[in-house]
This record gives sequence, C-alpha cells and structure tokens, in this order.
Amino acid sequence: MICWPMKSNDMKLKKDYEKAGFALLFLVMAVYYGYRMFALTPWYDELYTYYYFVSRGPVYAAVHWPLPNNHVGYSVLSGFLDYFGNSYIGLRGISYLCALFNMGLLFNIGRHFFPRGLSLIAVIFYISMNLVNQMAVQGRGYTLGVTCYLTAFACLLCLCQEEKDKKRYYIIYAFSLVLGLYTLTSDVYWVLPVCFTGGIYLLYRGIIEAREKKEKLIQSTSIKKLIKLIAASLAAAVVTVGLYTVIWLAIGSNLLVKEQNGSFSGMGHVEVILKAPFKAIGTGMEYMLATPYIQSVERAGFISRLGNWFMTLFNWYYDGAAWLILMLLLFGIICLICRIVKGVRKKEKESILLPVFLLVGILCMPLFLIIQCALPYYRVFVYGGVLLALLLVFLVQQTIESAARLNPGINQNKAAKAITGGAALAAFLVAVISFGCKDYQNQYSMREYYIQDALAHSNIRQAENLCVTDCTQQYLIKFLYDIACENTQIENADMVLLDKKMTDPDFQEMEWEFYHYYSTVPWDYINGSMEKIYENDSFVLYEKIND
Repeated sequence: MICWPMKSNDMKLKKDYEKAGFALLFLVMAVYYGYRMFALTPWYDELYTYYYFVSRGPVYAAVHWPLPNNHVGYSVLSGFLDYFGNSYIGLRGISYLCALFNMGLLFNIGRHFFPRGLSLIAVIFYISMNLVNQMAVQGRGYTLGVTCYLTAFACLLCLCQEEKDKKRYYIIYAFSLVLGLYTLTSDVYWVLPVCFTGGIYLLYRGIIEAREKKEKLIQSTSIKKLIKLIAASLAAAVVTVGLYTVIWLAIGSNLLVKEQNGSFSGMGHVEVILKAPFKAIGTGMEYMLATPYIQSVERAGFISRLGNWFMTLFNWYYDGAAWLILMLLLFGIICLICRIVKGVRKKEKESILLPVFLLVGILCMPLFLIIQCALPYYRVFVYGGVLLALLLVFLVQQTIESAARLNPGINQNKAAKAITGGAALAAFLVAVISFGCKDYQNQYSMREYYIQDALAHSNIRQAENLCVTDCTQQYLIKFLYDIACENTQIENADMVLLDKKMTDPDFQEMEWEFYHYYSTVPWDYINGSMEKIYENDSFVLYEKIND
C-alpha cells in the first residue's frame, strides 16, 4: 500500500541481515508486548475508558465525550475488538497492534534514508525509550497517534518521489490526520509539523524543478503535488470538524434535554437536533471547550517552568539522560541546519526531506507550547520518540560521511562498518540497561494492582448483592468480571472491599475516588455480619458470614 524504495545498492544483496535482525526483534517484541498486555493491571484512565466507552460499543464511543478522557477514535476502534469477548484485547488490542506496526513503519522509513544497519538501530533506540514502552500497550490513544504520525510521513515520503503521485497516498495521508485528531486533539502537535514539512519540501522542490526545466512555478510537478497535499489537509480538517460536530450534537442535545425548565426539557434527543441543530452544536462545543484536554498555565515564569518540563520529558525518554539528550538535540539542530543548507546549495532534492522533517518537528514542539502557554501531559509527546530515534541515527550517518570526507585515504567501507557497529553496540547497551530497569517493568499503578489482587481472593462471581466503595474498583470489576455494579450501599452486601484509608478514623483527606470514608462505613454491620478474609498493603476484603 505504501512504497518503500531502497536507497543503497547493497540492499539488492541476497542476504539482508538487517531484515533478519528486524524480524527477530519484531518477534521478541510481539511476545513482550503480548505479555505486558495481559500481565499489567489497567490503571484508572484505562479503566475509565473501558467502563464508559469501549465496553458500550463503537457507536456509543463515537458520540460521547463527557470528559477529555475519551480518546474517541481509539475507543471506537477498540469497541469493535471488544466484541471478541476478551476485555484485555478489547481495551489494549489496538495499542498492541499499533506498537508492532510502528516498529515496521519506522524500520522501513529508515531503510529509505539510512545505509544498511542504521534503520534497525533506530528501531532499537525507539523501543528502548521508557515513555514508548509505557504507552505501547496501554488502552489509550497515544500509540495509535504515533501510528498515524508515521503513516502520514510515509505518505509524504512516497509523494515526494519522482513519478509517484497516486491518489491513494493523499487519501491515506488525509485519513491519518483525521484519525490522529479524532483520537487525540493534542495530536495537533504533530499534525501541523507534518503538514509544514510537506509544504516546505514540495515548495522547495517545485522551485528547483521550475528552474531546471525553465517553466513557470505553477507548472512544476512538485507544486501540483503541493496543491493536492494542501487540498488533502483541508479535507482532513473538514472531516475532523464533521466528526466532532456529531459529538457536539450529541452532547448539546443531551444537555438541553436535561436542562430544568428549559424550552427543550422533555424532548427526545433526535427531536432537539432536528429542531435546533445549531443550538445543540453550540451547547456541545461550549461544554467541550469548558473542559479542555490541556489546560493553559500562567504566563509569568513560564519559560523557566518549560525548561524544567522538557528536562523531565527527556528523562521519560531515557531515565537520567536529560542533559545528554539536550546536548544531542542542540548539536543535532545545528547539524540539521547545515545539512539543509548544503542540500539547498547543491540543489539536492530527496536528501533534505528527512532533515526538514526532523528540524520542523523538533522546533515546533517548544514553539507551540510557548504560543499556547501550556505544559501538557508528558505522554502526549510519545511521538517525540520517533524524532529522537531518527535524530540519533541521522547523527551516526553524518559521522560516517564526515569520516569519509575528512579521511579520504581510509577504507570507507570498513570505517562505515566500524561506526555502524559502534552505534549498534550503543543501541544494544541502551536497550539492555533500559529494559533491565525496574521502572520499565513496574505496574502502571499499584492501587489498581492491589484491588485486582484482593478481588482474586473473593467469591465475587457467587455474590448476589455486590457493592463498591470507590469508582476504581467499580470500573475494575466491570473490566475483570463483566459485572456492572452501581450499588454503593454496604449494608446487606455479600462482600465489601475497603481501602485501608477508609478504615482509619484519623484519615480526613479528600479522595475523589472514594464513595465512603470511615464515618460513612456501617461498622456495626461489618463487625457483626462479615469477616475479614484477605488483606494486602492497600485493601481489606470482607465477606458476609453465611448463616
């Protein structure tokens, strides 16, 4: 579906050890991600996603947005997988498939730009990042967003080649932008740079072509592609707005119907939409904008906080390597600019596409945050792992070229193999150290893990009268046992699971998950009619004594 031309002649060799190495790595990561998909207890955001959206089907997920927590596009796709009857596959299956697909996309993109061996190194650097590892199989839309990001760039890569102007590339490109934004509105952080990259590069190529062929700029092939690319981007924007309009209609009509003493009170949702569609859209849009996914912060002192925010983000890529990453980025930006300038002077075409992509992506990140004055969740920038991995390998490639240029008398093939081997060793050591780190293998949240542990010691499937004492266990019970429990009354319940904070009379802090505190727990019923059957570090499980 997407073209993957090879740059080097050595790719034609019968034995392609890089492909064999990637195949082995792919199988290893398929097993590893598969293990994590089932072994890690879902944390609150995943459980909320499953409880309110995925488990209710793709249609429901497509028209509901009660909180910014719904990654709509992801929930819709996951809703289809949930029909298979396994909640882990339903919640995390899309992320699992995308995590593996991302490896293939990154590998093949690297095969186009880098000499043999370096694209595999890029994949190793990428999967070794803690943020990438943590998001890989989570039941959220971040890994799907990276898939859309890589797919959009792969389409640009195909469109920017000679004689490659097939309609399907524009369609896939536009679909990637739509799905990315439909999944996460914050994916605009990579959507705009991808659009800018395509625009800048095709405009540059168009100017070169017009000068070479001595024709008008508008007549050049690249400018015609640019016009089509802009049209595809605008079409993607229109479709995205259309999809969100459906959500605004659903939200707005629901709010208008529930409005006490309002003019639409008592009407059906469809009736409200038909009678006052713009009123419903405006109400839904106002509600969504009132609860934004990313909150702006105070302008005063923002730059210093942004610096600390970036250092923390860098540590999320590679723990303890923030300063090293910062220096590599600054050095990399200089190298990218020099490479672009060199390419422009020599009127090179294809060779500057990757430098433009990397430079635009890196510079747009702080620029957008400064304009928006926002410090988003770090997981929003999991796509930055793609930029960092490609930048690291780009620097290795530049080292190989510099060694050949500065030492023309040396055996260039041996020098290239030596540098590539050193980079491969470095990538291998990074992977070993990273995956051997305890933080990489920890549970997403110990609280949810302890709830699952306690529930495993209960007779929940035989209980006739269940109750839940906090929303997290309510969502987890639905996820693990497909039991929807809305009852919060402890009296007469067959089993009760209490957070240890609820058993402490001196605990007075506000916990938003809790339905009960010590003062609201009917201790006479628990002490008189129930017995403690299990306890772990965070929870106590009680079950009713049989008469």
